[in-house]
Amino acid sequence: MPSGPCRMKTAGPSNMDVGLLIINLLLIGVLLLASLLTLIGLPGNWLIFLAAAGYGYWQQFTSINTSLLLLLFGLLLLGELVEFAAGAWGAKKEKASLAAMAAASLGGVAGGLLGTALLPVIGSLLGAFGGAFLASYGIEYWVTGNREKSVRVGKSVLAAQAAGMVVKTAIAIAMVVTLIGHLSW
Repeated sequence: MPSGPCRMKTAGPSNMDVGLLIINLLLIGVLLLASLLTLIGLPGNWLIFLAAAGYGYWQQFTSINTSLLLLLFGLLLLGELVEFAAGAWGAKKEKASLAAMAAASLGGVAGGLLGTALLPVIGSLLGAFGGAFLASYGIEYWVTGNREKSVRVGKSVLAAQAAGMVVKTAIAIAMVVTLIGHLSW
């Protein structure tokens, strides 16, 4: 094959470019899957962060650097805090007892774990919502003996849990968009 100015150029990207393209597309697939996992109550935001850290390491932290990873980690923690506090906030909104507020958060976590064990994927979401509702309802009823107030507390917790899930999913989408914008192409 001739070299220099007479060398024939091949059409299309080089092998290195194709490899990078494949890795980027695989990463985007993982990021989108992780967003869906977040939507159904699984730790998708953690997967997004770990995928970003892995990609950053693979790229020697050139396109995904430590500043970006710290930003993503901050978003991750914000999403976890919102999700954890949502049930307690819903209970507080109905002037529930302190015990019912704590039960809402713990019931959501316990219900999510149990739901995942019984029916992976959708069970996580149903378990988290059901656990938060039942725990806050049960504790509030035990403390006050007022069934109507306990139902209001449970419903408020359920609504707040759903709002927390929406916020956490929005954070996941923001993380994904940020990462895709920083990929090396």
